Amino acid sequence: MNSDRIGSINRRWSEPSRWLAKATLAAAVATLTGVSMNGCTSSFRMPGMHDSHIEPGATASAGSTTDAASQQFDETGGSDPGPATANKPSASGAGAPPPSAHDLSMSYESFAESAPPPASINVFGEFDGVERGKVKAIGEVGFQQHTFVIEGYDGDVAVDPTGRYIVYSSTRHIEHPQIYMQRVDGTSVTQLTNDSADNAFPAFSPDGKQIAFCSTRSGNWDVYVMDSDGRNVVQVTSGQNQDLHPSFAPDCKRLAYCSIGGRSNQWELWTANLQTNEKRMIGFGLFPSWSPDKAVDRIAYQRSRQRGSRWFSLWTMDLIDGEARNVTEVAVSANAAIVSPSWSPDGRKMAFATIVEPARTSGKGKPEGQQDIWTIHADGTNRHRLTDGNGTNAVPCWGADNRVYFVSNRGGTECVWSGQADAPPTRMAEHKGDDAPKPAVGSSDTRETH
Repeated sequence: MNSDRIGSINRRWSEPSRWLAKATLAAAVATLTGVSMNGCTSSFRMPGMHDSHIEPGATASAGSTTDAASQQFDETGGSDPGPATANKPSASGAGAPPPSAHDLSMSYESFAESAPPPASINVFGEFDGVERGKVKAIGEVGFQQHTFVIEGYDGDVAVDPTGRYIVYSSTRHIEHPQIYMQRVDGTSVTQLTNDSADNAFPAFSPDGKQIAFCSTRSGNWDVYVMDSDGRNVVQVTSGQNQDLHPSFAPDCKRLAYCSIGGRSNQWELWTANLQTNEKRMIGFGLFPSWSPDKAVDRIAYQRSRQRGSRWFSLWTMDLIDGEARNVTEVAVSANAAIVSPSWSPDGRKMAFATIVEPARTSGKGKPEGQQDIWTIHADGTNRHRLTDGNGTNAVPCWGADNRVYFVSNRGGTECVWSGQADAPPTRMAEHKGDDAPKPAVGSSDTRETH
């Protein structure tokens, strides 16, 4: 999926929008005078164009070429009923050459990359000689795309405490991912790191003044902290272990992260005191997320059900005097891995991603199963699917605006998207099977181990 094609599609669709605006003007003239621009009462003609077949009194809005047609179908991507019979060319277009069999077989996607464009467009958003392809389901309305890339990908999104800025890793400029920041409602991008190393997993401090991230600039994956403007970079971890995915404590003085290597050769959970540089192992797991609730010292994380497997479930632990207590399995699924937990701003809920049949991978080791974003209460109840099964949806982050930000390729390339956290349950796009996370065995849908 090449995102430069998306840019070309957007540029080429500006012309059809202008054609449709002219069609609207012609229809209005025909309605008022009974005579269209070419002297007919049922259609109009522009120089060098076929008839556009707009009936007298018909109206259309500029820029609505795809929406008008897509509203004919349900959200699950039902079969295309084909163009309406009223859209057949009129006699006044007989002088123009008929479309060839090749033209009739063109899809909208192939049209977007072809030249010249079709000669006319009707009020239903249909182009002459272009056969409409199957409508793609994109789920419930409300998904918003925040980043756009021509080359590379965006990933590892985090939202600042105000909900106005996002930070993420990206390969949009070079093959090694760098850290970028931008406004949630803007497109101007600020690059915070710029080196030949890999930089990933940025995380805002609760006061928004600092960003923790990981980098290979010292030879291994280590944890670093910098000011939110990219200055004053400080290395937090070092050594031969691979240290990833930092998460700030509510007091901004400690970090949780995961590390592999050393004695166990498993992913371990660690904390680091940023003032004393004291580090402590607190358990086994991956991708920790520290709860923003100051009333508890709680960390959510993913943990595999069997050592070395990809079948992860969602866990939490409380830190009491620096030691792990109340270790609880919050959610587990029979046919999906539960990964990448993220707390809501009040610490009462979590967002996470699921990967159906995680052991099934492509030749490059990437999972092939469906990936979706969910929300759940901290006690494991009220599981709610946020995304619709369309594309890959991963690494959620819950923003202050009650939107869950995540990385998805639903638009063609991996970019940052968001959806309302309390949106109605989504309708699945060509989804088979039930990959809903099942509650862990035990009272109140949880299982505690001590």
